[in-house]
Amino acid sequence: MDIKLGILTSTNDSYLKYVTACEEQGVPYEVVDLLASDWVARIRASDCDGFLARPPCDFQERKSIYDERLYFLSHAMGRRIYPSYDELFIYENKRAVSYFLDIHGFPHPETHVFVRKADALDHMDRCELPVVFKANIGASATQVQVVRDRAQGRSIIQRVFGVHPELAMGFIGYHYKGVPVPLVGRIQRHYVIMQRFESIKWEWRIIKIGGSFFGHRRLLKGDFASGALRFAWGAPPEELLWLVKRVCDTGGFDSISMDVFECVDGRFLINELQSIFGSREASQMRIDGKPGRYLLRDGRFVFEEGVFNRHKSYPLRVADFVEKLRAEKAAAAQGQEAASVVGGAQAAATGRAARPKPAPAS
Repeated sequence: MDIKLGILTSTNDSYLKYVTACEEQGVPYEVVDLLASDWVARIRASDCDGFLARPPCDFQERKSIYDERLYFLSHAMGRRIYPSYDELFIYENKRAVSYFLDIHGFPHPETHVFVRKADALDHMDRCELPVVFKANIGASATQVQVVRDRAQGRSIIQRVFGVHPELAMGFIGYHYKGVPVPLVGRIQRHYVIMQRFESIKWEWRIIKIGGSFFGHRRLLKGDFASGALRFAWGAPPEELLWLVKRVCDTGGFDSISMDVFECVDGRFLINELQSIFGSREASQMRIDGKPGRYLLRDGRFVFEEGVFNRHKSYPLRVADFVEKLRAEKAAAAQGQEAASVVGGAQAAATGRAARPKPAPAS
């Protein structure tokens, strides 16, 4: 059953990895410019069965606009997108991730999102130090600051909210060699995200794309594992494989990278959820030196050797989306066939009932 995919443009060329994946797998595709002012007309003119999306992750405004268009594409226009809208909405959205984890009771570091300056200052006066300030968007710990002094924390809060909202200077989370860099386009204003500091041994990256599971450790560099580019290979804890499955089942997610703190006291805490993630390796798991993945078979995770994460795992996403769309098309066709059979039977029965009975013989 033929499937044609639409590949949505983004603010950089990362969407071209979908092009490479489709061409390698022989999947028909067309590139659709979601950033164009007439994007609605372009979607309407497309005969694609579904659309592959890769939202921008550099500036909050770009991400918000992309999210808006995906919302109307999927909810108002009824078109299928991959990954799903819900998981793309929480992508590079630390506020939303904290709400999702809290609402569904998944273990995570205590996180507060303050939209009133007085509440943030009150928490700063009472919280245990150090405390972590985070920007809502930003990868590799570039927008994360560990604050060990209450005066420093209060100063950040004052800049974020200002003496008046019109005069808010904002949070500059990016530092280069310890020096704050005023990246004006990234400055965050009018709310702060504060997270409890956790002492960790390392961070696990656990990945689920379709039916494929992967995991490896990310070692610390200073306070952070994210962005350190230091990895350790070996079998991830099975507990975390089941945890990422529960997260995906709960959210209806198809493609998730789950970063998990392993604390010094043995607790596992989910730090981030991302539907798109960076990777420099063609494999995201190696066990006994062998690259591979886990597949869930009869309630057990079974290791399959092979290299499955080429092109930053985009081919896995394409293959999973095509499989899902083919299954949906097949189910729809079966439903139409069944409805046709039932309709024909009902019409025949109606016809029989409508036939005049022969007159009795005289």
